[in-house]
Amino acid sequence: MRQRNIFKRLSMLLLMAVMATATALAQGDLKTGKAFEQYGHAKGCKMVELHDTRLKGYKLKVYKSLTYKKYGENIATLLKEDRKRAKKIREVVENGRIVSGYYMMPAEEKNINRYILFSNTDSNRGAVIYIEGNLSPQDIMSICYSK
Repeated sequence: MRQRNIFKRLSMLLLMAVMATATALAQGDLKTGKAFEQYGHAKGCKMVELHDTRLKGYKLKVYKSLTYKKYGENIATLLKEDRKRAKKIREVVENGRIVSGYYMMPAEEKNINRYILFSNTDSNRGAVIYIEGNLSPQDIMSICYSK
């Protein structure tokens, strides 16, 4: 009986490691993936990660969000790097500064789009969201701006 419990625990640990690796690989080419790795467990940050879930009726393969209170400049640098490779860019600019938007990144799987959504305040606070799923840019706008 004791060996069975040990086997179950080892199996669960292995499964968790495989899932973490798969998620990291999904974002492996994105600079903002480093934000989740580096700040996901930092003080003043909150990270949420969901797999195969629904958001406002849309099926998502991966949903990751990170809210932060003091890493805005570092994360803005990562976003600028990903912006260079984005297929589609939507940004809100206030007083000459990008305050929010989304980047549609090149797909790695057929029919699975990847998006980086973000918002920044002038006080180094903000949020970054990574989404993978069969969503169009119009779907992203609907998620962001529907009540």
